[in-house]
Amino acid sequence: MPNQLKMALQRAHTSKYLTITNDRTFNGKPLYYHKDGLVLEHLEDIDRVLTEALGQYPKLCVAHFTVRLPSDFDGDHSEVFSRFFRTLELETNELCLMKYRRRPHQYHQTVIRHVWVKADESTSLYHLVLFFDKRLYLCLGKSRGERSRYLSRVRKAWDSAVETDYGRRCSGLAYSATDDVYELLKGDEAFPLQLNELFYRISRLAKPNTKHADNRSMNFGCSHDSP
Repeated sequence: MPNQLKMALQRAHTSKYLTITNDRTFNGKPLYYHKDGLVLEHLEDIDRVLTEALGQYPKLCVAHFTVRLPSDFDGDHSEVFSRFFRTLELETNELCLMKYRRRPHQYHQTVIRHVWVKADESTSLYHLVLFFDKRLYLCLGKSRGERSRYLSRVRKAWDSAVETDYGRRCSGLAYSATDDVYELLKGDEAFPLQLNELFYRISRLAKPNTKHADNRSMNFGCSHDSP
């Protein structure tokens, strides 16, 4: 019992609200190293969202964006995110339905899962990771310039969500370093390595934010409902 208590105290040494872990793996998957540790509750949510996404879509695409709010934005960021996710999923399903209008029996309503985290306590930058069906990505394809039309729609959807609260036209508030997405193919021989590499990358979203340690919703959000 004393040893268990000591371990519990070590795992929760920086915050009475969130549990900080310095472990190097989570459920057998490698973790990104951060000198202040990672938030265990965030890791649990990231792992849950990824597991649910793979359970529904064995061929999965994962895309990372950096999104921001205007420097003088005084609205509620949670409302912006909620509007963005609703709009993105609605527009995506409308596009897919149009794509399959001659083969409606092949169309299934898609679910887009997400994880987001505030990048820095002193800025309005957020990291956003989307999890979606690979068939959706291939269905909507690329433009002539080989830039993903779907990822472009994601960026436009974010600008539109901000505009509603901001009251002014917005452009370029969402950025992705590359138009490539990370792909996972469940059942493939390389899947275990792909899964470990992906989880290592996105586990950095679990870095602690000390300024709002008492209000998790200020820093982190994710999909909650299973389809």
